[in-house]
Parts: sequence; C-alpha cells; structure tokens
Amino acid sequence: MSSIDHGFLDLYEAVAGELERLPKADRPRAAVWEAADELLLDLHMMRHGYTTESYDKHVERRLKEECEDDSVVERLRALRL
Repeated sequence: MSSIDHGFLDLYEAVAGELERLPKADRPRAAVWEAADELLLDLHMMRHGYTTESYDKHVERRLKEECEDDSVVERLRALRL
C-alpha cells in the first residue's frame, strides 16, 4: 500500500519530521509517519555504509511498497533532516 506521497512529504518537511509540531487534527496516520521515519533512517545508514547488500534490497522493496511512485522515492532519498 503506497502511503507516502508528495503531499505527505510537504507536510513532513514543513515540520522537519517532528510530528509533535503538527496540530492533532492535521496529523496523518501514525503508521505513515513511522514508515517515513524508518525509511529515512535506513537510507541514512545505507549512505554511510552501515547496511548489508541484502538489507539494502529489503529497503529498496519497502520504498516501492510505501511510496506512491519513483518521484516520491527519489525525493525521500534526497531528504536530509
């Protein structure tokens, strides 16, 4: 199920990944936020060489599952918070 899209990333970037900065009424589902946090941490670890090749493949599959399309995947990869 794709749950991360450009609208979500706009919101995520606006609060620098800090869910607590959003009013409760404006918060997306917690599972979506957690998925984005986890993917960003995984991508950070990959960039710095802390993962194995098999884990990298797992992350790539998860990116395709969680993100709406390739442009969202690329934007998530570029995000540095």
